[in-house]
Amino acid sequence: MRLTKLLTSILVGAAVSAFAADASTAFPRKVGPVSYYGALHTNGNKIVGAKNNQQAMLRGVSLFWSDATGASYYNPAVISWVVDNFKIDVFRYAMAIEYYDSDGGTKNQVDAGSAYKTSPEGQMSMIDKMVQAAIENDVYIILDWHSHRAHLETSIAKDFFQKVSKKYKDVPNVIYEIYNEPVSGSGGDWGAIKNYANQVVPAIRANTQNLVIVGTPNWSQHPEQGARDPISSPNIAYVLHFYAATHSQGSYGGNVSSALSAGSPVFISEWGTTNADGNGDPNSSATSAWTTFMDQNNIPNCNWSLRQLTSDVDQKSEKSAIFAGDKSLITAAALDAATLTTSGNIVKSYLTKNARSWPDSITKGKSGSCSFKATSAKQTDGKISNVLKSGCTYTSSNEKVVTVSGSDIVINDYGYAILTGNDGSQSVVSIKQVAGQTITNLEDMTCNFSGTCKTASKTGRTVDFDGDNVNDYVLTMEDKTNEGSAFKLTSLDPTIVSVSKSTCKSTSCSNAQKNKQVWMLHFLGYGTARVVATAAAIPGFRAMQDTFEIKYQKANHRISEKFKNQTVPINFESATGLPDVTITDKAQITYTFNGKETSAYMIKFGEGFATSAYPAIISITASAPETANYAATTKTVLFIIGDSASAINKDEYYQYINPSIAIKPVHKAQNNLKASINGSTLQFTTRKTGLVKVDVYDALGVSVMQKSDVYGAGSHSMNLKALPSGSYTLVVRQGSQKSSLHWTNK
Repeated sequence: MRLTKLLTSILVGAAVSAFAADASTAFPRKVGPVSYYGALHTNGNKIVGAKNNQQAMLRGVSLFWSDATGASYYNPAVISWVVDNFKIDVFRYAMAIEYYDSDGGTKNQVDAGSAYKTSPEGQMSMIDKMVQAAIENDVYIILDWHSHRAHLETSIAKDFFQKVSKKYKDVPNVIYEIYNEPVSGSGGDWGAIKNYANQVVPAIRANTQNLVIVGTPNWSQHPEQGARDPISSPNIAYVLHFYAATHSQGSYGGNVSSALSAGSPVFISEWGTTNADGNGDPNSSATSAWTTFMDQNNIPNCNWSLRQLTSDVDQKSEKSAIFAGDKSLITAAALDAATLTTSGNIVKSYLTKNARSWPDSITKGKSGSCSFKATSAKQTDGKISNVLKSGCTYTSSNEKVVTVSGSDIVINDYGYAILTGNDGSQSVVSIKQVAGQTITNLEDMTCNFSGTCKTASKTGRTVDFDGDNVNDYVLTMEDKTNEGSAFKLTSLDPTIVSVSKSTCKSTSCSNAQKNKQVWMLHFLGYGTARVVATAAAIPGFRAMQDTFEIKYQKANHRISEKFKNQTVPINFESATGLPDVTITDKAQITYTFNGKETSAYMIKFGEGFATSAYPAIISITASAPETANYAATTKTVLFIIGDSASAINKDEYYQYINPSIAIKPVHKAQNNLKASINGSTLQFTTRKTGLVKVDVYDALGVSVMQKSDVYGAGSHSMNLKALPSGSYTLVVRQGSQKSSLHWTNK
């Protein structure tokens, strides 16, 4: 959405019940659209189910940004609740990449602990929990590269989608949204989007044929541009976003109709009832025009967004939020008691009035004298009576959920089963999960010696809270679960992590905790420990029997910030820049220069260095060994001596950072393909008609732009002003002809 979001570095806490380590063991616990449609594909301008080739009409919600402002809703309990209460078919994982800047720039950086660019492990872990939640609730999940500048993030986006499509290649629930909202003004026109997609989509297609949806120009308002110049891959849909109070259906609906007429399907992966900035009063009549249009044209859609009105992290408010208030809602009980905003009431009404009976859908045409109406019960009910037909016998498709004993259906666990009668008829029995219990701050977590603990929902501190010279992590002062049942905590690996109540003595203790008994985790060794939490069932909540995984790791050495990227003159001396030892533990540091122990262009003396009389580019890697409490650590920086454009060791440098490129930079034409740079315009001359490819690499050898098109014989130009300031290598190819040059964009 077109909205600049500011974020403090305070991370929100959320108590989340423990789930399996990954989605690989998950299975549907409810009957939903995925059991009916299967993986989504395309057929002409329709999105269809691979199971039945029926057109798939999905309605759902988008989660807010996957940083601290939205992370509390990236919670299996929340997903299960919204499936049951809002009847959603799909939800969207809006993954924060690096910047919030809705104009496609680099303003308002996402907190490093939440952004995929800087903390990919945390996002990948949260994605797995959300894919598992999608599987268990039998709904679709959209993995959304939630960026306004994805065409400038091609390398990491391609790597991400290659990883997730491989990991979830057999999961029909997953939809891949490769670009949230391109911005034409920052270079995100359809040409740049298509070039980006032509690199990212093949990475997905190498693993799966699941649906891929692609953002379109001007904040995803022009799906017709994609339809007119489509991406050459099957199962592609183009995206439209709208905010009803800003974008009327009369003005923008035609773009959808044009895309459909051109033969391509459309997916509205983000829409709101308010202004485009998420604020302003919801416009119910304009929203109604859009929902009618979407339903008439069977356009799958997700509403923005599943969160509360005012963030408890940055205190920013958005009237497009579904829930009122200023507190995150992380349990079924809190969600049950929540008040909806005006927008939330509009959205809930739209979703629930279109709810479908998926159990009836999957047994359609399979009725008989032994069939009965789809029935449901609670996990704690024990059995279901007076449902089975007299004189019939039944077999259960999932005896872990229900079995048949005489005239009763015996409940064993939550989930669903299909009961097949002796006449071949089928009926669905759904057993609803009874809410589990939680303990404040107890989640799967990874902590390290430096004092940081990370979970899927927050970052915390581990310090010596009880004064025994061992790092601790504070849980809660209470002896009961958040739901009210007395709990017991047991460590299965007490030599790594023990758990007990201790007196909080540190200045880091809160005022309420100071000198009081507090439940803590105590870190005694490195490795992975398991902590089991048990609590008896109480009214409305089932018994707690959860195992949490607690990892305690060595910290990374800290190397002086004076060891950093630098541009220095030739014949230059500095007393600092190459420290001898780490700040932590004083571990000895060794250095390599473009992969070698020494360099002809600079020498280390003391903790400083001296450069030679020649311009050069040097990638310097500092390495520190493993010590008692610190892991082996490396840090690499770039030294440019003099002018990088005239560096005499370019071959050595480029072949070191990327041997597969092995570019030999030259300024003169090679063979018959001539190229030069004038300001920010690349100029090249071809002697024949053919495909011309242009590759641009930054100073570290990372590909930042790739363009290709067919050009006739003659002179041509290409504007590169969208690239940020810096040094680049440009390679222009046509057939066996190649011209390479270096360019500094000022």
